[in-house]
Amino acid sequence: MSRLLTLLTDFGLGDYYVAAVKGTVLRLAPGTTLVDVSHDVPAGDVETASFLLAAAAPSFPGETVHLAVVDPGVGSGRRLLAVRTAAATFLAPDNGLLAPFFETAEEIRAVEKADLFLPSPGQTFHGRDRFAPTAAWLLRGGAFAALGPVVDDPVRPASLPPRRGTGEITGRVVHVDRYGNLVTDVPASWVAAACRVEVAGRSTVRRVTCYAEIPEGEPAFLCGSLGTIELSLPGASLAAHWGVARGAAVRVLPFEEAR
Repeated sequence: MSRLLTLLTDFGLGDYYVAAVKGTVLRLAPGTTLVDVSHDVPAGDVETASFLLAAAAPSFPGETVHLAVVDPGVGSGRRLLAVRTAAATFLAPDNGLLAPFFETAEEIRAVEKADLFLPSPGQTFHGRDRFAPTAAWLLRGGAFAALGPVVDDPVRPASLPPRRGTGEITGRVVHVDRYGNLVTDVPASWVAAACRVEVAGRSTVRRVTCYAEIPEGEPAFLCGSLGTIELSLPGASLAAHWGVARGAAVRVLPFEEAR
């Protein structure tokens, strides 16, 4: 029986919200180990939440339950989604947050087991009143199939995956970390040793294997911890230096095709 739950929200730590979710889980599934992925997701930023969960989840042992509550549609008709893979179970609103796990999912279900939900005076805190008791039920060994009907049309993000053509590779900046590094979705295995990486009109041809190899004041790119290309500026935020934010277009060109 799994007793490990991760929690990812945009609640911050200035309110009671995180504590209320944790308290509900611990009351209904005593002995659960709780691990915070992050509570600093910008308010309503589903894409950042999706990135962080996909980056963190592979580090956890099998049968972990992951609960992610970044829910601009709380109280509306949006579904509560449960995704089960061979390695873990995920709970989140059906707003694209769980899209990174769809391809490896063994089952995707809508959570409609209403007897799990807690009575509430309002419809503004599904994290406490619906997601937390559902997570607790799964942690106690509840059957995934009993949650509700199979879903074959989960919400998917509109963004395109990276593409590898004959003359260039295209992708995008999917995350800016707290150091100002630009994390892209371009697999490092696609990228030749000699090439130019361009982001929003700025570029670098310097490739390194670690941050310490980057010359002072010179941007460079490298294979990051997720296996994708990252761009960095030593001792400073490259995102601020180049004026680049998440979503910026990325191009990778061989030297002879770079301009």
